[in-house]
Amino acid sequence: MKKLSYSFLFLLVIFFHGGKSFSQNIIKLDSLQLALKHAGSDTAKFNTLMQLSNLYNGTDYLKALEFAREAKEFAIEKKLKKKELLAETTIGNVAISQGNYKIAATHYFNVLKAYEEIQDTSGIISLNNNLGAAYDRMGEFDKALASFFKAQEYLNASNNGENKKLVLPSIYNNIGNIYQTKGDPNSALTYYEKALDLALQVPKLKAQGIAYNNIGKLYFNELNQPEKALEYLTKGLAFREEIGDLGEVARSLVILSNFHFQQKEFAKGKQYAQRALEIGEKIGSLDIQSSAFGRLSEIAEANGDFQAALVAFRKSKEFNDSIINQQASREITRLQLQYDFEKEEKIRSEEASQTRFKYLLTITALSVGLILAVLITFIIRSKARQTEMKQKNLALDVEIKNKELTTNVMYLIRKNELINNVAERLLKLQRRVLPENQKVFQEIILDLQREADNDSWKEFELRFNQVHSEFYTTLRKLYPDLSPADEKLCAFLRLNMSSKEIAAVSQQSIKSVEVARARLRKKLNLTNTNSNLVSHLANL
Repeated sequence: MKKLSYSFLFLLVIFFHGGKSFSQNIIKLDSLQLALKHAGSDTAKFNTLMQLSNLYNGTDYLKALEFAREAKEFAIEKKLKKKELLAETTIGNVAISQGNYKIAATHYFNVLKAYEEIQDTSGIISLNNNLGAAYDRMGEFDKALASFFKAQEYLNASNNGENKKLVLPSIYNNIGNIYQTKGDPNSALTYYEKALDLALQVPKLKAQGIAYNNIGKLYFNELNQPEKALEYLTKGLAFREEIGDLGEVARSLVILSNFHFQQKEFAKGKQYAQRALEIGEKIGSLDIQSSAFGRLSEIAEANGDFQAALVAFRKSKEFNDSIINQQASREITRLQLQYDFEKEEKIRSEEASQTRFKYLLTITALSVGLILAVLITFIIRSKARQTEMKQKNLALDVEIKNKELTTNVMYLIRKNELINNVAERLLKLQRRVLPENQKVFQEIILDLQREADNDSWKEFELRFNQVHSEFYTTLRKLYPDLSPADEKLCAFLRLNMSSKEIAAVSQQSIKSVEVARARLRKKLNLTNTNSNLVSHLANL
């Protein structure tokens, strides 16, 4: 029996705690927007930005990230160190909601080090809890457990009893999750029940929803008690709906979809998966859409609708690939920016030292100006010759790499065209074979789709960056809101690839590529203009 996917762990450091319906959140949003315009102090403006970010974190991740970043920049400008750390923590919270776990862990770790330096106990507790959540998402369960126990240790050592009641349910839920993952259901149930008991005492609706959800999954996956599991899972969904957190509602729906699928109740499973998909599309969550399509693919296959199963599987894989690419590309970008910054600082320092030395040398050598002029002329010409040689070598290197890149792209096109051609031919043959053999054909077709090799794309992207190293930097500077899928399409168009070639490489239909190109024109502000999309990207 397949295990239900784990729900998101509760993150501590937030300003807004939703406890009302979604309609009430809309009213709250309007009032916060008004408050932001008329904020009379630095603290009021910062707090309003943070509340907006946390409110949007349940409905629109991009908006949530936008307000969190604005809050951080404002705190840096006003030299409000603790508020800067709080804003960066919120950026990590949004990242983990999006499924960008490595990015979230990076932000959390930076903030944790800062809290340890200033010996802020509350901050250390919160960030250890959040860092443990990120480690859990990345599959580093021992590190996650160590972070949660460290948070519990600091919390137990504190004298704030009320804070313990508020925070401990989250930590207990998180520890229980890790024990469940590590195959210790009894320890997991103990911590889940501790979390639920404390959450009911406070009361704390979000922690209650998480605890009910976790206990329900445990009864279904490990303890094999489906009736009890459904009771707890239904309660968990009800609490999350009452809070109005659409992301958590969608994740509960995915879990319930899988529950009914395992119980062979395919119609109910499909209803829950479709509801989750609608919410995932609305709030822009890649991981929710990927999970929902995955459930729909399994249900369609169980119903014998192999064509629908294949379509849903491709969609699930497409969103999952986007999550992976987004994590990798953003982390690489961050490291590259840090490296470039440190390198530029070192160059500036060296150039400043050289400038001072040249001034001193010039003043000292005024008496022998003619000889110095000759020497300088000689040095300049020598450097010019070296620069010219370097430029020639660089141009030759770019030409070679461009040829390699073209060869790589053609290999991808031929490989994917072959896979698609074989799949289409098998689909045609499938109609002619006996019904009892059709499932075998469909499984072969699905296996062919699963054989699509992401490593080829990674090799292509590596070669592309070697040849066009400034392309992504310029593109992200001019259009920061582009998604990883948009950036991939820009790279293909930069190589002047046709829609048919792009479709072959990216495993999409030509129609899907054309739609993506039209959306990209809109994002690049080329709609209602005569500008050619390929020419525009080539000139970046």
